[in-house]
Amino acid sequence: MLFYAPLRKLSLSTAALIFISGCQSIGPTGMLNFSAAPGPSLPPAALPAYNVGDIYYYSNGSREQVIGISGETIHIERRNKRKISNFRDFTIPTPYLEGVLKEYYKVSNTSANALWPLTIGKTSKFSTQGRTVIKATGDEKTFNQRWDCAVNGTERVRVLAGEFDTYKIKCRRLSTSGRWWQNRSWNYSPTLGTYVMRQDFYKKSGSRFRELTAIRPSLRNEPANVRSGIVHAWQTALENTQAGGLVSWTDKKTGTSVQVSPLTTYRAANNQFCRTYKQYLTRKGVTRIYAGVACRFGKMKWRTPRRG
Repeated sequence: MLFYAPLRKLSLSTAALIFISGCQSIGPTGMLNFSAAPGPSLPPAALPAYNVGDIYYYSNGSREQVIGISGETIHIERRNKRKISNFRDFTIPTPYLEGVLKEYYKVSNTSANALWPLTIGKTSKFSTQGRTVIKATGDEKTFNQRWDCAVNGTERVRVLAGEFDTYKIKCRRLSTSGRWWQNRSWNYSPTLGTYVMRQDFYKKSGSRFRELTAIRPSLRNEPANVRSGIVHAWQTALENTQAGGLVSWTDKKTGTSVQVSPLTTYRAANNQFCRTYKQYLTRKGVTRIYAGVACRFGKMKWRTPRRG
């Protein structure tokens, strides 16, 4: 039997109180949300699988929604409505990115499975030809890059979205003459099928950092009663269920089911209650795991925070 309790009665031990800057981005200098420990042995990890409509939220305020899939290419729309195309192998440089004033195109001479399935010690080396196009004038500029990538090990990491066992992947960007320009690393969670943290260090501009805040499933093609049932189960679990408990809901007609389990509860720096959770959503016999953090804005009003 599940135990339900109002949020105000949930036990919030000192160990469970993780203070974050509730409405601010946290960069690599502070890294208040992130911690890491040596990881366990992990089985080889397959390439990520994406679902059209799913939304990925990050601590720097980024919001990326999958709007299409073409073979190995994933088409994404950002919060500002600008478009990106990525490969399922996210270690390959982005083939298309729409900026405010420019568009960026890159072609890399590597296969989509050079590092995959992920195992410790795998490496990949390739070159990339790129060009930038100024939107207003159409003027172009070309450039060339070299990349060295390796799967360096495993780590158990804690980020805003929760705690995960991950593969650690690191890449270096070099000029054609071998001069260093950039380091980029990812912590990839096989459980979620996505990276939960990405760190960059650029020769000219320094560090950038983002961690996963949440993955939210697309419900736009679901009947109204199914959308309502999934959302209500999610809200109920966060509002009333103790850590480790489970709220389940199934639509008998379609067979769609959802299970939501809150994991940790804490008070953010802005005094809001926030909770990490895992959500298991089964549709047409396929189960996907969604995880993240949500904060309470009122009774039965839990939302993914815009920034970490």
